[in-house]
Amino acid sequence: MLKSFAALFLSTSAVFAQTNPSAYDALRAVGTQVNRDFVNRVVSVTGVDGNPQPSSWRILIDDPNARDGIREVEVTDGRITSNRISRRNIAGTPRGATINPTRLNLDSSGAYEVASRTADSSHVPFALVSYTLRTSERGDAT
Repeated sequence: MLKSFAALFLSTSAVFAQTNPSAYDALRAVGTQVNRDFVNRVVSVTGVDGNPQPSSWRILIDDPNARDGIREVEVTDGRITSNRISRRNIAGTPRGATINPTRLNLDSSGAYEVASRTADSSHVPFALVSYTLRTSERGDAT
């Protein structure tokens, strides 16, 4: 009985210890579950209230087949939970500017590590992290 309880406790702990998928994982889900070409047409990736990763990622995609040219895909737990045409304007991003995926060199998990180390060394605690990756007016990822 005690062994069964210990096994149940350990397996339950492992489930609760799992973290939410990173931004790269969300982009991978878009590529495999929606359209592989969309990964090359990403306008922005946003996640809010991460601890360290948010539960959902919102990805805006330049889609020439969409009425206003923007498709919004939401990824939760590695699955596409929403895929719709968006009428949102993307402030600070020129129309048609997309993120070059080959130039991305830091995932949201790495960004969290940098922020966490900086906060620790500055003695500034934080509870949640929000992420936004988009292009600048020059087309560079920011």
